[in-house]
Amino acid sequence: MGHIQLPAATYATGSYASTPQAMADLWPSETLILTGLRDWLDAVRQGESPLPRLRRLMAGPGIPDAALSVDHLLRVIARSARWQVDIRCARCPYLSRDEQRLLCAAAEAQAGLSARARATLQSGLLPRQGAEFALASLEGLGRLMRSAGLILPRRFAGQGADQPAWL
Repeated sequence: MGHIQLPAATYATGSYASTPQAMADLWPSETLILTGLRDWLDAVRQGESPLPRLRRLMAGPGIPDAALSVDHLLRVIARSARWQVDIRCARCPYLSRDEQRLLCAAAEAQAGLSARARATLQSGLLPRQGAEFALASLEGLGRLMRSAGLILPRRFAGQGADQPAWL
């Protein structure tokens, strides 16, 4: 039984050496994903289908089908997360720890590092089976974004070759 949470007023995040903590520090490809995550949550909270919003967002760079990957990813997370996942509101200028993890997993999946992406998803977000389902969505999203020239940066702080800095 997973949950996605919108915190009321807690915006502080931990300090991670190479991981952006503010929206302003993200690459456009990362901003696209994060905006999609936050728009999805906003639509669901308002009782709307998130797909029309996601399709409009993803149509900008020419990948409207990416909306399905984001929708599937968040439905998997909502159903299988180990605890409430912190996805912030659209206007929040800061990233949550969970949003950072999801961006990291997306970058790893796009780079073809499926085992690392799966480990990132399992390190605090999802059980094994949930991570497998989410990974499929992230791999599809990564392929679509790459086809549009949207490359996700892999951001690690040198805490070991297999571990992102914030895990």
